Amino acid sequence: MLLKKSFQLIFRFSVLIYTLLLISSCNRNPEQADVSGIRLEVAANRLEQDLFSTKVEDISFLKNRYGSFFDLFCFKLTETGAADTQLLKNHLRNFTSDADLVEIYSSSEKIFHDFTPFNQEFTTAFKHYHYYFPQKIIPRVITFISGFNYAVVAADSALGIGLDMYLGSDSKYYPALQFPRYKIVRMRKEYLAADAMRGWAQSEWEQDAQQSDLLSQMIYEGKILYFLNSMLPDVADTIKTGYTLAQLNWCGANEKNTWSFFVDQKILFSADQGQLAKFMNDGPTTNGFPKESPGAIGQWLGWKIVQAYMKKKSTVSLEQLMNTNDYKKILLESKYKPAR
Repeated sequence: MLLKKSFQLIFRFSVLIYTLLLISSCNRNPEQADVSGIRLEVAANRLEQDLFSTKVEDISFLKNRYGSFFDLFCFKLTETGAADTQLLKNHLRNFTSDADLVEIYSSSEKIFHDFTPFNQEFTTAFKHYHYYFPQKIIPRVITFISGFNYAVVAADSALGIGLDMYLGSDSKYYPALQFPRYKIVRMRKEYLAADAMRGWAQSEWEQDAQQSDLLSQMIYEGKILYFLNSMLPDVADTIKTGYTLAQLNWCGANEKNTWSFFVDQKILFSADQGQLAKFMNDGPTTNGFPKESPGAIGQWLGWKIVQAYMKKKSTVSLEQLMNTNDYKKILLESKYKPAR
């Protein structure tokens, strides 16, 4: 109760100032790279369009065009795969003639038939990716629908996006499938590119299973958010974090009190799965915190620590940051000290 009252008191006095700061700065990245000279253009391959056309009869076309991703789609994403070509055709025909899937495909086409705006967003993101990581490959972007099984799939040199997971928060399908409301509000096209880039980052820099304490998970997620901010510098923080503007306001107004809670409770180095889930798992709010708080409050604090670290360590590149797994060192050298 004392914790909740303290949060509320700080929130009342700080939220107006923080809101003004957030509005003026949430889309500004002071270290935004100049990528205007990078010649790169992303044009997504549309697997769902090919499948729901007569191309389903031409397995060789699909295999040649989509390579190993086609096998991944068939054998894992939709379980339509078969070694026998005729049997595979039959499975895919069943998939593309299913009344529900036909309706889902029609819904996705209404939103994504012209993918130009998203190609442009991915072009911007991967120009920045090439700027910061010139030795890394630029993946092919491939869209698909899988019957609400997958939103983002990162595999080898392909980045797959399940369009049926971005049909809009007013889609009739999501409540029927019992998706929680806090997820449904983010199942919109505005989140597509940020979610995809997050998925790509998580596949390129996997979390070390040996570092299972809360601090490590916080800073790992903070690094992912810092990466997103560098790839999509003009995208709002609400999209990158998945928080609402009100929740971001709450975080900023209560930053000092939230950090003090983690320190005072001596849980930063806890590997207790209950503690990790409480502060790192997605949800409508963080369990035990005021209802105004977002879920996964730990990722936001991790982002603030990483921001402080990169500000202090001006010679550290983004590539060096993403390859650094000494999270205690990052915290120590960040000299993180929230102002509010």
